[in-house]
Amino acid sequence: MAVVRTKVRNKELVARRREQIVLAAIKLFSQKGFHQTSLRELAEASGVSHGNIYEYVGSKQDIFFLIHQFIDNIAIRESNRTTENVDDPLEKLRRMVKAEFKLMYDWSDAVLLLYQETHVLDAPLLKALLKRERARVLRIEEVLREGMDKGQLRHFNTRVAANLIKSMAETWVVKRWDLRGHIDRMEMEKAILDVAFNGLLVGTSSAKGRCWENEELQGKSVLILGGESLLAKAIAFSLLTRGVRLAIQTRDGLGERREYPIPEPEKWQEAKIYSGKRYARLTAQLFTEIVDDFGHIDIVIHDLGIATKDSAAIKRKDGVLIDELQDKFSCAQELAGAIEKEMRKTRSERLLYLAPWAWDKFLDPIRYQTVRAGTEVLTKTMAQGMSDVSVNVNCIVPGFIGGVRPLSIEKEMSSRATEEIPFGYVGEITDVLDAVWFFISDRSKYVTGQVLGVSGGMA
Repeated sequence: MAVVRTKVRNKELVARRREQIVLAAIKLFSQKGFHQTSLRELAEASGVSHGNIYEYVGSKQDIFFLIHQFIDNIAIRESNRTTENVDDPLEKLRRMVKAEFKLMYDWSDAVLLLYQETHVLDAPLLKALLKRERARVLRIEEVLREGMDKGQLRHFNTRVAANLIKSMAETWVVKRWDLRGHIDRMEMEKAILDVAFNGLLVGTSSAKGRCWENEELQGKSVLILGGESLLAKAIAFSLLTRGVRLAIQTRDGLGERREYPIPEPEKWQEAKIYSGKRYARLTAQLFTEIVDDFGHIDIVIHDLGIATKDSAAIKRKDGVLIDELQDKFSCAQELAGAIEKEMRKTRSERLLYLAPWAWDKFLDPIRYQTVRAGTEVLTKTMAQGMSDVSVNVNCIVPGFIGGVRPLSIEKEMSSRATEEIPFGYVGEITDVLDAVWFFISDRSKYVTGQVLGVSGGMA
């Protein structure tokens, strides 16, 4: 098998330097093109001297092959991690599809580059690259065969099916010119899973194939308080796609496609939205008026974060956003009695608090920690107070969560953020959504007074 030779014996040093070169190459090749980028430019961008770069690679072809190797290793590592200790073939396949799609999303520039420029490789390197690709597809084939052997899947050509499944994930990259702005990541991932498990014909979906959806939420009434944040908007739209009856209190509108591209804008018309100056600051009286207007509520989701999205807000240091953070917590304290009274009266099911997300700590670390701690105490107090009527009260503490498209603050502060994250990378909106679905579904019926950090291991 073809390998990229090196003159350096220290394997750890080689791995470190090659990763620097690969990351620089992905950026430069994507911006300038493979042929227009020189080795001198690559050396400068990767922090390796022009003379020393030849110690680690022999040519740009070598670098291109290393890019594929780098991406392939990520794919295998992520697939192994997500399917570890999973025996059910359908669940294993679902996780593999999600892992493959995550790779396409996180490394779309690199994947597109591999599609466009593979022809630059000579025969030995190309053969080695295709062999690695075949191994990735084979892993999917093996899971499909497991499903057939257990009678969960009908018999078909697994090689064809595996390639089709992998190609659907790659569509996010190769057809991004047509998809972006018309569908967001979550909907694309759901569509791939839906087609893979259920096909397109009416009436063919099975309960097993739809196991990742929260169908028990259909028909429930949900009120979201503090709906102006990015996370609250994501939760709201996802709830609408699950057939809930939804009310949203927010100080502004919900249709900012720049923040959260919505494939079906008309969905917002199905929600009762309380916005504008009148609803900018929540009070107990205003909460009661909303409930009287909207009717019975099964679930209340209260987002206490201001969800800072722009690093410029931190640089201003004008105190406005810091005061807003404190004000939202003060509102939550004032509302607690009214919420408890209403939920007791109507025998509501669940109350879920969202503490400020970790980006907000850059505004004022002390204020952030104070509000976060206060939210956790409020959660436990409310859970204790409503335990006699079986209302589940829990809290999610979001860590550094990325936007559907990279946020301004994410671009400028991610290096500082990742230093604090044990996992070493920024989380996704879907990570928070998965926690939300657990807490508002029947799966958490015996869980109350709990605080869950969706933060990659941050304390």
